[in-house]
Amino acid sequence: MATSNRVDVVIAEGEPMHGWEDLADVLGDAETVDVAPDPGRRFIVLAPTKAAGTEHAESVGVEPVAIVTPRSPYGARGLIADEIIEAPGLSTEERAELMAETFPALATSSAD
Repeated sequence: MATSNRVDVVIAEGEPMHGWEDLADVLGDAETVDVAPDPGRRFIVLAPTKAAGTEHAESVGVEPVAIVTPRSPYGARGLIADEIIEAPGLSTEERAELMAETFPALATSSAD
């Protein structure tokens, strides 16, 4: 599951609410805005290699708790994560195998 730290912001047409006029002028009709990842979230990166996983994590601004690759498919065992992100370059079969191994690590609750 590939993720990005970019979100689409769409300003609705019609009469803006008080205070939104300046924002609408800055953003226009639709813009893509960078959103920093929550530093409290724990990420697992699926990648073809450790180097590719590290590079992808840096590019999206996260520090992963594990990078899981075809050479280390069990790298997330015993860990708990909030999200699994995928670096480019995995085949469909590799992705399925790695996801089967890492999916149990996903947290079901954010309560500590």
